[in-house]
Amino acid sequence: MNLEDLKNLKVPTAMIKKVFPPKKSVYTVDTSGDGKVDSVKLVALNVIMPFGVPAKEDLGEIDVDEIDPSEHGKLLLDGEQIDISKGASNINLIKESLRIYHKGDTFSFEDALGGKMGGRTIAMGDEIIVVFKLGESFLAKLTEGKHTISLESDKIPNMEIGFELTKNSMNQTFSP
Repeated sequence: MNLEDLKNLKVPTAMIKKVFPPKKSVYTVDTSGDGKVDSVKLVALNVIMPFGVPAKEDLGEIDVDEIDPSEHGKLLLDGEQIDISKGASNINLIKESLRIYHKGDTFSFEDALGGKMGGRTIAMGDEIIVVFKLGESFLAKLTEGKHTISLESDKIPNMEIGFELTKNSMNQTFSP
């Protein structure tokens, strides 16, 4: 599969709704225990098929700190573009705070890139939970109600995830 084939790949909306159920996939959480929301928790449910995480992805000579995500696409919340340019405060917060949880184990951004998740099997029904900090201005936009987060790119398939924040999914205390 070449890059153009990847760009033209269509991900069915029904599949996205199953992997990211609208009322059960996005949460605002307090990770520090100070009573103030500081992070977003994303929950993905494997409803497709069991799969193994590769032992290590060969990224070649890529310096992750030099990548500018804004050169590869746009991230939008409810149609409003989020600054994901290299050095943006949200990008740095995400890189420093991102944690991936699977079956009681925790992995950092560096762990994931370094292959520490390699060899894991993600079974049918397994949840993968991703938690990361965001700036207050972004978190303030995550109010009760329906939202859409979109990824637009000319290099990979565009994707749109609809979600709904309710009293039950907001302002949660997070404990791994």
